[in-house]
Amino acid sequence: MMVVLCLCLAIVSNTYAEAPLTLAPLTFITEEYPPYNYIAGNVGSNVNNQQLTGLSIELLEEMFAATKTPFSRQDIRYYPWVRGYEMALSQPNTVLFSTTRTPAREASFHWVGPIAQDRVVLLAHRDAPITIDSLAQAIDRELTVAVIREDIGAQALLEAGYPDRLLVPAIDNRSALNMLTRGRVDLWAYSEDVAAWIAKSRGYPKDNLIPVHTLSESSLYFAINQATDQRLVALMQQALDRVQAERSQR
Repeated sequence: MMVVLCLCLAIVSNTYAEAPLTLAPLTFITEEYPPYNYIAGNVGSNVNNQQLTGLSIELLEEMFAATKTPFSRQDIRYYPWVRGYEMALSQPNTVLFSTTRTPAREASFHWVGPIAQDRVVLLAHRDAPITIDSLAQAIDRELTVAVIREDIGAQALLEAGYPDRLLVPAIDNRSALNMLTRGRVDLWAYSEDVAAWIAKSRGYPKDNLIPVHTLSESSLYFAINQATDQRLVALMQQALDRVQAERSQR
C-alpha cells in the first residue's frame, strides 16, 4: 500500500513539475500614458464603448501569445499612477507599466524591457513663455511646477533639489495640463510625447506646450514587484525578446 501511495505521489509531483510556466500568476496594472497605454473612447462614456489600448498593450498581448497564456485586455487593471505604483511596490506578482527605469527606482522592482524611449521635460504654456538655462535658475525665480506624485517628473525634480514647496501635486496628467493652461502653475514636469498627445486629445494646438528643460531621457519598462518569482520575470523577458525579434523581421 505504501509503495502504491508513494508511486501516486511521485506521478502527481511530476505532473505539476512538468506543467508549463505561463504569465497567468501575474497581475498587470497600467495608467493613462498615451500612446503607450490609455483608454480609447470618450472619458465618461459607457464602459462598453471604451477599450484599453496603446503600444505597450499591444506588446503585452503578443508576449502572452508567445507564452501560450490566455489574455484579455479587460484583465488589466487601470488605476491612477500613485495607486498603481504603491500596489506594485507592496503586492507580489504585480506588474506596473509603462514605467521609467531610474537609479532611484532600480532596487525597488524587477525590470523587463526596454519597451520604448521616453524624454521627460519641463513644459511651459505658449501664452506664458518661460526661458530657463538650468533648474537652479527656475528655483531662483520660484517657478511652480505641476507634478504627479511618484511620477518620474516629480522624482527627478526632488532628486535634483527642487523645493517641495514649489511642486504642485496633480491627480493625473489631464489635471496637470489644466493647471498649466489656466495659469495655476508656471511649468509642468512630464513626458514630452505623452503631454503632447494629451494636449492634442483635448483640442489644443500642437505648439501649445513648449519644452524648456530636459529632466531625463530614459527607457520605459515593465516594473515587477520584488517578491515575484524570478522564473516569471525571466519568462517575461524571454517573451519580450522573442516578440521584439519577430517584429524586427517583419
